[in-house]
Amino acid sequence: MKKLIPSGLRVRLRVWQRYLLDLSAGQVSKFVKYNPLSDEQKPLFQERITIFQALMPTTYSENKKHNLALAIKRIQDVAINPGEIFSFWYLVGEPDRAKGYLEGRSLVDNQLKAELGGGLCQLSGIIYFLALKAGLVILERHSHSHDIYTESTRFTPLGSDATIVYGYKDIRFLNNLEVPVCFRFTIKEHEISAALCSPQPITEFKVEFKLEELKDEVKVDTVRFLQNQSNFDVVNSTSYQKLM
Repeated sequence: MKKLIPSGLRVRLRVWQRYLLDLSAGQVSKFVKYNPLSDEQKPLFQERITIFQALMPTTYSENKKHNLALAIKRIQDVAINPGEIFSFWYLVGEPDRAKGYLEGRSLVDNQLKAELGGGLCQLSGIIYFLALKAGLVILERHSHSHDIYTESTRFTPLGSDATIVYGYKDIRFLNNLEVPVCFRFTIKEHEISAALCSPQPITEFKVEFKLEELKDEVKVDTVRFLQNQSNFDVVNSTSYQKLM
């Protein structure tokens, strides 16, 4: 049946289905809307938690940075108030040619391919990692099915990824803090930095990714330590297939 429905129409149907589910769950009204901070408000939001990641050189490096910059424009300096839900796709929208997105490298069906809007998974992964460190409540996150990197090529810990597919897979979290937060990003030639900002100090939690090597896969437990560092929560467990 799926083969009989054009891919574009399938995406539209999926987006509409998700909207109805979010509406029935009472979440639509809680989604953060695109309303950037004013120039007067921006200085009040100071960087509290920061992450730096390498931008690995590939054939599509420049396209990836272009795509990242487009998506960042829809996320940066948008206040996420207490009780509100951040949804990557609700803010960014469909990464199509009309918005200026280019082809970039993406993992599709366990293979690296050129896809429109490719490269945005690094941005969603950084957002996920920052949300973990801030103790925010993760509502939706999807891992890649395979680990395609080696320890020498890995630019972020295994288990900190968050793959996104428009209409199907999102990264969402609830701001359960007592203060608003926002994101800020800087893209350099070989590096991207991301900061979670707030008008008041926020606690930065220690996060570890504990790996267990199995026969054909790697299991990763995401552990977030509580403030006394002696107790911890296992936020999730993820299994990655090994590439043969």
